[in-house]
Amino acid sequence: MSFNYVQVYYGPCNSFHTTVHKPQKLRGLRDRLQKLGFRVDLVPVEYINYCVLEMCGHEIFRCNIQNLLFNMPHTTDPVCNRAVQAVVESSAKFKRARSYLWFWRLIQEQIFLRNEYTPRDHWPFEYEAKNFAGCLDCVNCCGIDTATI
Repeated sequence: MSFNYVQVYYGPCNSFHTTVHKPQKLRGLRDRLQKLGFRVDLVPVEYINYCVLEMCGHEIFRCNIQNLLFNMPHTTDPVCNRAVQAVVESSAKFKRARSYLWFWRLIQEQIFLRNEYTPRDHWPFEYEAKNFAGCLDCVNCCGIDTATI
């Protein structure tokens, strides 16, 4: 899963005595994240007034969808700005964690390979290589002429 992939789970908005999904409330958020280079998927769910942003299987931001402004750009919506900031910070943290874990794994492998306590490379049983006869030995012992074969 990419660090530049965000899933937005949003539920129906309860306003003016109706309960329907309103993806227009997420327009500013979606546009801003797409301009920053993130891939955004809007996923409708059945929880009323619910909005959750998820990256790499982790919840990074949660809010009431009624707090987002309807069909407005991100500059005028403070909740949207906080959500965008949470996504950018989480992406940086995921990248840092990946680099950190990769680096420590590399160091552990190198320490393990260069240590005096490294396990020796042994065969599981005693192996003795047999000395095989050459072509000239076959002519003398078996009487087979290798030139005619």
